[in-house]
Amino acid sequence: MSLALTHFAFGAICATLIISYGLPAQKYSRTLIIASGIWAMLPDFHWVVPIFEAKFRAAHSSVLANLFWFHQLFDVADPMDSQRLAAVMLGVLLLVTLLAEERTYLPDERFGRG
Repeated sequence: MSLALTHFAFGAICATLIISYGLPAQKYSRTLIIASGIWAMLPDFHWVVPIFEAKFRAAHSSVLANLFWFHQLFDVADPMDSQRLAAVMLGVLLLVTLLAEERTYLPDERFGRG
């Protein structure tokens, strides 16, 4: 099982890339990025949410967990809760965020800026 932080960072990375390069004029983009990170962690909510614990636990062990930004794939690939992987994902999130912000400051006639 991967750390929740790894799942959150990966979900936020995916949303940052999609919003930055696919939907650049998106309103509430930062909120969507955070929501995407939370979406990636939903199968792990059985650890913290007292209601629907059985449903979250069942979803966590099923292939459907991959709908939450490949949650099960990360859990299988990282069975030892690697802190190093979490740190790498945070570093990648920082880099992707930096690139996305840099992109918003550059003039781009395709999106009516500049």
